[in-house]
Amino acid sequence: MDKISDYIGEGFVSHIWESGHFVKSNLKTKDGRKIEILHPGQWNNDVGADFTNAIIKIDGKIIKGDVEVHVRNSDWSVHHHDRDLRYNNTILHVALLDGGINLLSKKQNGEHIPNLILSDYLDGTINKLLKAINEKNRHTQCPVNINPDIIDLAGIERLKIKSNAINEQITKKGKDQVLYEGIMDALGYSKNRKQFLELAQKVPVSLLLGKKPEIIQAILFGTAGLLPNAEDKGKFDKETNEYLDIMFSIWDKVKHQFQDELMFANEWRFFRLRPDNFPTRRIAGISFILHNLEPKENSLSERILSAFNEETETIDKLSIKLRAILKPKAYGYWSNHYAFGGRRYAQSDFLIGNGRADDIIINVIFPFAYSQILGDEKSGEKVIKLWAKYGRLQDNAITRYFSDRIFQSEKEYRSIINSASRQQGLIHIYKSFCSVHDCHNCPFI
Repeated sequence: MDKISDYIGEGFVSHIWESGHFVKSNLKTKDGRKIEILHPGQWNNDVGADFTNAIIKIDGKIIKGDVEVHVRNSDWSVHHHDRDLRYNNTILHVALLDGGINLLSKKQNGEHIPNLILSDYLDGTINKLLKAINEKNRHTQCPVNINPDIIDLAGIERLKIKSNAINEQITKKGKDQVLYEGIMDALGYSKNRKQFLELAQKVPVSLLLGKKPEIIQAILFGTAGLLPNAEDKGKFDKETNEYLDIMFSIWDKVKHQFQDELMFANEWRFFRLRPDNFPTRRIAGISFILHNLEPKENSLSERILSAFNEETETIDKLSIKLRAILKPKAYGYWSNHYAFGGRRYAQSDFLIGNGRADDIIINVIFPFAYSQILGDEKSGEKVIKLWAKYGRLQDNAITRYFSDRIFQSEKEYRSIINSASRQQGLIHIYKSFCSVHDCHNCPFI
Protein backbone atom coordinates (compact mmCIF):
# COMPACT_ATOMS: atom_id res chain seq x y z
CA MET A 1 0.00 0.00 0.00
CA ASP A 2 2.87 2.39 0.80
CA LYS A 3 4.17 2.34 -2.78
CA ILE A 4 1.02 4.00 -4.15
CA SER A 5 2.08 7.24 -2.45
CA ASP A 6 4.63 7.58 -5.26
CA TYR A 7 1.92 8.28 -7.84
CA ILE A 8 -1.09 9.47 -5.82
CA GLY A 9 -1.39 13.13 -4.87
CA GLU A 10 -3.46 15.11 -2.42
CA GLY A 11 -5.92 16.02 -5.17
CA PHE A 12 -6.92 12.37 -5.52
CA VAL A 13 -7.40 12.00 -1.76
CA SER A 14 -9.47 15.19 -1.73
CA HIS A 15 -11.75 13.72 -4.42
CA ILE A 16 -12.19 10.56 -2.34
CA TRP A 17 -13.11 12.71 0.66
CA GLU A 18 -15.52 15.03 -1.14
CA SER A 19 -17.22 12.30 -3.19
CA GLY A 20 -17.51 9.93 -0.24
CA HIS A 21 -15.70 6.96 -1.80
CA PHE A 22 -15.36 5.23 1.55
CA VAL A 23 -17.55 3.08 3.79
CA LYS A 24 -19.16 5.50 6.22
CA SER A 25 -20.52 3.03 8.73
CA ASN A 26 -18.44 2.34 11.80
CA LEU A 27 -15.80 4.97 10.97
CA LYS A 28 -13.22 5.49 13.70
CA THR A 29 -10.42 8.02 14.13
CA LYS A 30 -6.89 6.78 14.61
CA ASP A 31 -7.23 7.19 18.38
CA GLY A 32 -10.35 4.99 18.39
CA ARG A 33 -13.22 7.48 18.54
CA LYS A 34 -16.43 6.94 16.57
CA ILE A 35 -16.88 9.56 13.83
CA GLU A 36 -19.70 10.43 11.43
CA ILE A 37 -19.27 12.70 8.40
CA LEU A 38 -22.37 14.90 8.22
CA HIS A 39 -20.88 17.12 5.50
CA PRO A 40 -17.36 16.99 4.00
CA GLY A 41 -17.21 20.78 3.57
CA GLN A 42 -16.47 22.96 0.55
CA TRP A 43 -13.24 23.02 -1.44
CA ASN A 44 -11.04 25.90 -0.37
CA ASN A 45 -9.04 27.48 -3.20
CA ASP A 46 -7.44 29.99 -0.84
CA VAL A 47 -4.88 29.70 1.96
CA GLY A 48 -5.59 27.39 4.87
CA ALA A 49 -7.15 23.94 5.09
CA ASP A 50 -8.39 22.09 2.00
CA PHE A 51 -12.07 22.10 2.99
CA THR A 52 -14.07 24.66 4.95
CA ASN A 53 -17.44 24.50 6.75
CA ALA A 54 -17.30 20.74 7.25
CA ILE A 55 -19.63 19.16 9.81
CA ILE A 56 -18.65 16.00 11.69
CA LYS A 57 -19.84 14.15 14.77
CA ILE A 58 -17.25 12.66 17.13
CA ASP A 59 -18.47 10.54 20.04
CA GLY A 60 -21.92 12.09 19.62
CA LYS A 61 -20.71 15.72 19.59
CA ILE A 62 -21.32 17.77 16.42
CA ILE A 63 -18.41 19.99 15.36
CA LYS A 64 -18.13 22.44 12.45
CA GLY A 65 -14.85 23.67 10.97
CA ASP A 66 -12.10 22.94 8.43
CA VAL A 67 -10.68 19.64 7.18
CA GLU A 68 -7.12 19.19 5.95
CA VAL A 69 -6.32 16.33 3.55
CA HIS A 70 -2.99 14.59 2.94
CA VAL A 71 -1.66 11.40 1.38
CA ARG A 72 0.04 10.42 4.67
CA ASN A 73 -0.96 11.57 8.13
CA SER A 74 2.69 12.47 8.83
CA ASP A 75 2.40 15.19 6.14
CA TRP A 76 0.70 17.47 8.69
CA SER A 77 4.01 18.17 10.40
CA VAL A 78 6.05 17.81 7.19
CA HIS A 79 4.05 20.73 5.74
CA HIS A 80 4.47 22.69 9.01
CA HIS A 81 0.73 23.07 9.62
CA ASP A 82 1.54 22.68 13.32
CA ARG A 83 3.19 26.12 13.13
CA ASP A 84 0.61 27.87 10.94
CA LEU A 85 -2.23 29.74 12.64
CA ARG A 86 -4.26 29.52 9.41
CA TYR A 87 -4.94 25.88 10.28
CA ASN A 88 -6.23 26.56 13.79
CA ASN A 89 -9.85 26.19 12.63
CA THR A 90 -9.16 22.62 11.45
CA ILE A 91 -11.30 19.99 13.22
CA LEU A 92 -10.17 16.86 11.39
CA HIS A 93 -7.02 15.67 9.63
CA VAL A 94 -7.82 13.18 6.84
CA ALA A 95 -5.10 11.04 5.26
CA LEU A 96 -5.19 8.16 2.82
CA LEU A 97 -2.26 6.34 4.45
CA ASP A 98 -1.21 5.85 8.04
CA GLY A 99 2.30 7.17 8.43
CA GLY A 100 2.57 5.48 11.79
CA ILE A 101 3.49 8.68 13.62
CA ASN A 102 0.89 10.27 15.90
CA LEU A 103 -2.63 9.43 17.04
CA LEU A 104 -3.50 13.15 16.94
CA SER A 105 -2.29 16.17 14.97
CA LYS A 106 -1.21 19.24 16.91
CA LYS A 107 -2.26 22.74 15.81
CA GLN A 108 -0.34 26.00 16.19
CA ASN A 109 -2.55 27.03 19.13
CA GLY A 110 -1.64 23.87 21.04
CA GLU A 111 -4.91 22.04 20.45
CA HIS A 112 -4.97 18.50 19.06
CA ILE A 113 -7.30 17.14 16.36
CA PRO A 114 -8.09 13.54 15.39
CA ASN A 115 -6.71 11.74 12.34
CA LEU A 116 -8.95 9.72 10.02
CA ILE A 117 -7.15 7.14 7.84
CA LEU A 118 -9.20 6.50 4.69
CA SER A 119 -7.32 3.44 3.43
CA ASP A 120 -9.12 1.33 6.04
CA TYR A 121 -12.53 2.31 4.68
CA LEU A 122 -12.24 2.68 0.88
CA ASP A 123 -15.22 1.35 -1.10
CA GLY A 124 -13.07 0.23 -4.06
CA THR A 125 -9.49 -0.51 -4.96
CA ILE A 126 -7.19 2.42 -5.59
CA ASN A 127 -7.02 1.70 -9.33
CA LYS A 128 -10.81 1.53 -9.63
CA LEU A 129 -11.16 4.79 -7.75
CA LEU A 130 -8.59 6.46 -9.97
CA LYS A 131 -10.67 5.55 -13.02
CA ALA A 132 -13.95 6.54 -11.34
CA ILE A 133 -12.86 10.07 -10.59
CA ASN A 134 -12.93 12.24 -13.69
CA GLU A 135 -10.39 15.02 -13.28
CA LYS A 136 -12.27 17.16 -15.78
CA ASN A 137 -15.41 17.05 -13.66
CA ARG A 138 -13.94 16.69 -10.22
CA HIS A 139 -16.62 18.54 -8.24
CA THR A 140 -20.09 17.28 -7.47
CA GLN A 141 -22.65 19.07 -9.64
CA CYS A 142 -25.63 20.71 -7.96
CA PRO A 143 -29.06 19.96 -9.53
CA VAL A 144 -29.99 23.57 -10.18
CA ASN A 145 -32.14 25.77 -12.37
CA ILE A 146 -30.07 28.88 -13.10
CA ASN A 147 -32.14 32.07 -13.10
CA PRO A 148 -30.14 35.27 -13.81
CA ASP A 149 -32.89 37.39 -12.22
CA ILE A 150 -32.35 35.60 -8.91
CA ILE A 151 -28.62 36.27 -9.15
CA ASP A 152 -29.32 39.97 -9.82
CA LEU A 153 -31.62 40.22 -6.79
CA ALA A 154 -29.06 38.44 -4.63
CA GLY A 155 -26.41 40.94 -5.73
CA ILE A 156 -28.62 43.89 -4.79
CA GLU A 157 -29.40 42.25 -1.46
CA ARG A 158 -25.67 41.91 -0.74
CA LEU A 159 -25.19 45.59 -1.62
CA LYS A 160 -27.95 46.61 0.80
CA ILE A 161 -26.65 44.40 3.61
CA LYS A 162 -23.19 45.91 3.26
CA SER A 163 -24.65 49.42 3.16
CA ASN A 164 -26.64 48.87 6.35
CA ALA A 165 -23.53 47.58 8.11
CA ILE A 166 -21.60 50.66 6.95
CA ASN A 167 -24.29 52.98 8.31
CA GLU A 168 -24.06 51.32 11.71
CA GLN A 169 -20.29 51.81 11.72
CA ILE A 170 -20.58 55.45 10.63
CA THR A 171 -22.60 56.30 13.74
CA LYS A 172 -19.67 55.07 15.83
CA LYS A 173 -16.63 56.14 13.80
CA GLY A 174 -17.64 58.73 11.20
CA LYS A 175 -17.70 58.55 7.40
CA ASP A 176 -14.02 59.06 6.66
CA GLN A 177 -12.80 56.44 9.13
CA VAL A 178 -15.27 53.79 7.96
CA LEU A 179 -14.38 54.37 4.31
CA TYR A 180 -10.65 54.38 5.12
CA GLU A 181 -10.95 51.08 7.01
CA GLY A 182 -12.84 49.54 4.10
CA ILE A 183 -10.20 50.60 1.59
CA MET A 184 -7.38 49.39 3.83
CA ASP A 185 -9.10 46.05 4.33
CA ALA A 186 -9.41 45.64 0.54
CA LEU A 187 -5.76 46.62 0.01
CA GLY A 188 -4.81 43.66 2.20
CA TYR A 189 -6.19 41.34 -0.47
CA SER A 190 -6.43 37.79 0.90
CA LYS A 191 -3.33 37.35 3.05
CA ASN A 192 -3.08 40.72 4.80
CA ARG A 193 -6.67 41.92 5.21
CA LYS A 194 -6.73 41.49 8.98
CA GLN A 195 -3.39 43.26 9.30
CA PHE A 196 -4.41 46.24 7.13
CA LEU A 197 -7.69 46.67 9.01
CA GLU A 198 -5.84 46.55 12.31
CA LEU A 199 -3.38 49.16 11.06
CA ALA A 200 -6.25 51.43 9.96
CA GLN A 201 -7.76 51.18 13.43
CA LYS A 202 -4.45 51.87 15.15
CA VAL A 203 -3.73 54.89 12.92
CA PRO A 204 -7.04 56.75 12.34
CA VAL A 205 -7.42 58.60 9.06
CA SER A 206 -7.86 61.87 10.98
CA LEU A 207 -4.15 61.72 11.85
CA LEU A 208 -3.16 61.35 8.20
CA LEU A 209 -5.39 63.71 6.20
CA GLY A 210 -3.57 66.81 5.00
CA LYS A 211 -0.14 65.25 5.49
CA LYS A 212 2.60 64.75 2.89
CA PRO A 213 3.04 61.22 1.49
CA GLU A 214 6.38 60.76 3.27
CA ILE A 215 4.82 61.58 6.64
CA ILE A 216 1.91 59.20 6.06
CA GLN A 217 4.33 56.48 4.96
CA ALA A 218 6.59 56.92 7.99
CA ILE A 219 3.64 56.73 10.39
CA LEU A 220 2.11 53.67 8.74
CA PHE A 221 5.38 51.81 8.17
CA GLY A 222 6.51 52.57 11.71
CA THR A 223 3.26 51.51 13.36
CA ALA A 224 3.06 48.40 11.15
CA GLY A 225 6.53 47.34 12.30
CA LEU A 226 7.75 47.31 8.70
CA LEU A 227 10.50 49.94 9.01
CA PRO A 228 13.90 48.21 9.08
CA ASN A 229 16.09 48.71 12.14
CA ALA A 230 18.39 51.71 11.90
CA GLU A 231 21.42 49.51 12.59
CA ASP A 232 20.61 47.47 9.47
CA LYS A 233 21.07 50.39 7.10
CA GLY A 234 24.44 49.09 5.99
CA LYS A 235 22.71 46.18 4.28
CA PHE A 236 20.87 48.40 1.82
CA ASP A 237 21.78 50.30 -1.33
CA LYS A 238 22.31 54.07 -1.42
CA GLU A 239 18.82 54.88 -2.72
CA THR A 240 17.15 52.81 0.01
CA ASN A 241 19.33 54.36 2.72
CA GLU A 242 18.46 57.87 1.55
CA TYR A 243 14.76 57.03 1.68
CA LEU A 244 15.12 55.38 5.09
CA ASP A 245 16.87 58.48 6.44
CA ILE A 246 13.68 60.42 5.64
CA MET A 247 11.49 57.74 7.22
CA PHE A 248 13.59 57.50 10.40
CA SER A 249 13.71 61.28 10.77
CA ILE A 250 9.91 61.56 10.61
CA TRP A 251 9.17 58.46 12.66
CA ASP A 252 11.51 59.49 15.49
CA LYS A 253 9.45 62.67 15.93
CA VAL A 254 6.02 61.00 16.05
CA LYS A 255 6.52 57.44 17.28
CA HIS A 256 5.74 58.41 20.89
CA GLN A 257 2.10 58.85 19.77
CA PHE A 258 1.91 55.21 18.67
CA GLN A 259 3.98 53.32 21.24
CA ASP A 260 0.93 51.42 22.49
CA GLU A 261 -0.23 50.58 18.97
CA LEU A 262 2.85 49.00 17.40
CA MET A 263 2.56 45.88 15.27
CA PHE A 264 5.31 43.38 14.41
CA ALA A 265 6.94 42.71 11.05
CA ASN A 266 6.29 38.96 11.28
CA GLU A 267 2.53 39.60 11.30
CA TRP A 268 2.69 40.60 7.63
CA ARG A 269 2.59 38.08 4.79
CA PHE A 270 4.89 38.47 1.76
CA PHE A 271 5.32 34.79 0.86
CA ARG A 272 3.69 33.75 -2.45
CA LEU A 273 2.47 37.28 -3.13
CA ARG A 274 3.08 39.08 -6.37
CA PRO A 275 5.30 42.14 -5.69
CA ASP A 276 2.41 44.44 -6.63
CA ASN A 277 0.51 43.03 -3.65
CA PHE A 278 3.30 43.47 -1.10
CA PRO A 279 2.09 45.30 2.05
CA THR A 280 4.85 47.88 1.61
CA ARG A 281 3.61 48.72 -1.86
CA ARG A 282 -0.01 48.97 -0.68
CA ILE A 283 0.92 51.27 2.21
CA ALA A 284 2.70 53.55 -0.24
CA GLY A 285 -0.49 53.49 -2.32
CA ILE A 286 -2.81 54.60 0.49
CA SER A 287 -0.38 57.40 1.37
CA PHE A 288 -0.84 58.95 -2.07
CA ILE A 289 -4.61 58.34 -2.11
CA LEU A 290 -4.92 60.40 1.07
CA HIS A 291 -2.39 63.02 0.02
CA ASN A 292 -4.06 63.60 -3.34
CA LEU A 293 -7.33 64.79 -1.80
CA GLU A 294 -8.07 68.36 -2.79
CA PRO A 295 -7.35 70.86 0.02
CA LYS A 296 -10.87 72.28 -0.16
CA GLU A 297 -12.25 68.80 0.53
CA ASN A 298 -9.63 67.20 2.79
CA SER A 299 -12.24 64.50 3.24
CA LEU A 300 -11.97 61.02 1.81
CA SER A 301 -15.71 60.43 1.87
CA GLU A 302 -16.61 63.73 0.16
CA ARG A 303 -14.09 63.06 -2.59
CA ILE A 304 -15.52 59.60 -3.22
CA LEU A 305 -19.15 60.73 -3.14
CA SER A 306 -18.42 63.57 -5.57
CA ALA A 307 -17.83 60.93 -8.25
CA PHE A 308 -21.53 60.04 -8.08
CA ASN A 309 -22.73 63.56 -8.99
CA GLU A 310 -25.36 64.38 -11.62
CA GLU A 311 -22.77 64.50 -14.42
CA THR A 312 -21.94 60.83 -13.89
CA GLU A 313 -24.54 59.06 -16.00
CA THR A 314 -22.58 56.08 -17.33
CA ILE A 315 -20.52 53.39 -15.71
CA ASP A 316 -17.54 54.37 -17.87
CA LYS A 317 -17.54 57.91 -16.48
CA LEU A 318 -17.88 56.64 -12.92
CA SER A 319 -15.10 54.11 -13.38
CA ILE A 320 -12.74 56.76 -14.73
CA LYS A 321 -13.46 59.09 -11.80
CA LEU A 322 -13.07 56.45 -9.11
CA ARG A 323 -9.97 54.88 -10.63
CA ALA A 324 -8.38 58.33 -10.74
CA ILE A 325 -8.77 58.46 -6.95
CA LEU A 326 -7.82 54.87 -6.17
CA LYS A 327 -4.91 54.49 -8.63
CA PRO A 328 -2.33 57.04 -7.48
CA LYS A 329 0.63 57.57 -9.76
CA ALA A 330 3.92 56.25 -8.49
CA TYR A 331 6.88 58.54 -7.96
CA GLY A 332 9.94 58.65 -5.76
CA TYR A 333 11.27 55.52 -4.09
CA TRP A 334 8.11 53.48 -4.63
CA SER A 335 8.01 54.09 -8.36
CA ASN A 336 10.57 51.30 -8.81
CA HIS A 337 10.63 49.41 -5.50
CA TYR A 338 8.24 46.92 -3.92
CA ALA A 339 10.00 46.43 -0.58
CA PHE A 340 12.79 48.01 1.42
CA GLY A 341 16.10 47.11 -0.16
CA GLY A 342 14.52 44.94 -2.81
CA ARG A 343 15.96 45.04 -6.28
CA ARG A 344 15.20 48.07 -8.40
CA TYR A 345 12.43 47.41 -10.92
CA ALA A 346 11.49 49.24 -14.09
CA GLN A 347 9.53 52.44 -13.56
CA SER A 348 5.92 51.71 -12.57
CA ASP A 349 3.13 54.11 -13.49
CA PHE A 350 0.72 53.28 -10.67
CA LEU A 351 0.94 51.95 -7.12
CA ILE A 352 -2.45 50.25 -7.36
CA GLY A 353 -3.66 48.49 -10.50
CA ASN A 354 -7.07 48.33 -12.16
CA GLY A 355 -7.93 44.97 -10.64
CA ARG A 356 -7.43 46.08 -7.05
CA ALA A 357 -9.11 49.44 -7.71
CA ASP A 358 -12.16 47.71 -9.19
CA ASP A 359 -12.34 45.37 -6.22
CA ILE A 360 -12.39 48.38 -3.88
CA ILE A 361 -15.05 50.08 -6.00
CA ILE A 362 -17.41 47.09 -5.88
CA ASN A 363 -16.81 45.93 -2.31
CA VAL A 364 -16.30 49.26 -0.58
CA ILE A 365 -17.25 52.32 -2.65
CA PHE A 366 -20.63 51.21 -3.99
CA PRO A 367 -21.91 50.01 -0.58
CA PHE A 368 -20.64 53.23 1.00
CA ALA A 369 -22.30 55.41 -1.66
CA TYR A 370 -25.58 53.52 -1.33
CA SER A 371 -25.49 53.93 2.45
CA GLN A 372 -25.40 57.70 2.01
CA ILE A 373 -28.51 57.97 -0.16
CA LEU A 374 -30.86 55.65 1.74
CA GLY A 375 -34.31 57.22 1.60
CA ASP A 376 -33.54 59.02 -1.67
CA GLU A 377 -35.28 56.71 -4.13
CA LYS A 378 -34.02 58.42 -7.29
CA SER A 379 -30.37 58.44 -6.18
CA GLY A 380 -30.70 54.87 -4.93
CA GLU A 381 -31.94 53.69 -8.31
CA LYS A 382 -29.03 55.45 -9.99
CA VAL A 383 -26.46 53.73 -7.78
CA ILE A 384 -28.04 50.31 -8.36
CA LYS A 385 -28.21 50.92 -12.11
CA LEU A 386 -24.51 51.79 -12.21
CA TRP A 387 -23.70 48.88 -9.91
CA ALA A 388 -25.43 46.42 -12.26
CA LYS A 389 -23.35 47.57 -15.23
CA TYR A 390 -19.90 47.37 -13.66
CA GLY A 391 -17.71 44.80 -15.43
CA ARG A 392 -16.61 41.47 -13.99
CA LEU A 393 -13.87 41.31 -11.38
CA GLN A 394 -11.31 38.56 -11.15
CA ASP A 395 -12.86 35.32 -9.93
CA ASN A 396 -12.28 34.33 -6.32
CA ALA A 397 -12.66 31.03 -4.47
CA ILE A 398 -16.44 31.43 -4.12
CA THR A 399 -17.19 32.33 -7.74
CA ARG A 400 -14.92 29.49 -8.88
CA TYR A 401 -16.88 27.20 -6.57
CA PHE A 402 -20.05 28.03 -8.52
CA SER A 403 -18.40 27.80 -11.94
CA ASP A 404 -17.55 24.17 -11.13
CA ARG A 405 -20.88 23.18 -9.62
CA ILE A 406 -23.84 24.86 -11.30
CA PHE A 407 -22.68 25.70 -14.83
CA GLN A 408 -22.20 23.18 -17.62
CA SER A 409 -19.17 24.95 -19.06
CA GLU A 410 -16.86 27.90 -18.60
CA LYS A 411 -18.54 29.54 -21.60
CA GLU A 412 -21.97 29.33 -19.97
CA TYR A 413 -20.58 30.64 -16.68
CA ARG A 414 -19.01 33.70 -18.31
CA SER A 415 -22.04 34.45 -20.49
CA ILE A 416 -24.35 34.59 -17.46
CA ILE A 417 -21.99 35.92 -14.79
CA ASN A 418 -21.02 38.89 -16.95
CA SER A 419 -20.88 41.63 -14.31
CA ALA A 420 -19.42 42.31 -10.89
CA SER A 421 -22.92 42.60 -9.44
CA ARG A 422 -23.74 39.05 -10.53
CA GLN A 423 -20.50 37.83 -8.99
CA GLN A 424 -21.66 39.52 -5.80
CA GLY A 425 -24.99 37.74 -6.18
CA LEU A 426 -23.23 34.38 -6.24
CA ILE A 427 -21.25 35.33 -3.14
CA HIS A 428 -24.47 36.27 -1.33
CA ILE A 429 -26.10 32.94 -2.26
CA TYR A 430 -22.99 31.05 -1.14
CA LYS A 431 -22.82 32.77 2.25
CA SER A 432 -26.59 32.48 2.81
CA PHE A 433 -27.05 28.86 1.75
CA CYS A 434 -23.98 26.90 0.59
CA SER A 435 -21.72 27.72 3.55
CA VAL A 436 -24.38 26.49 5.98
CA HIS A 437 -25.40 23.53 3.77
CA ASP A 438 -28.97 24.84 3.41
CA CYS A 439 -29.66 23.24 0.02
CA HIS A 440 -33.37 22.91 0.86
CA ASN A 441 -33.88 26.69 0.75
CA CYS A 442 -31.42 27.42 -2.07
CA PRO A 443 -33.11 29.69 -4.66
CA PHE A 444 -31.52 27.67 -7.49
CA ILE A 445 -33.08 24.33 -6.51
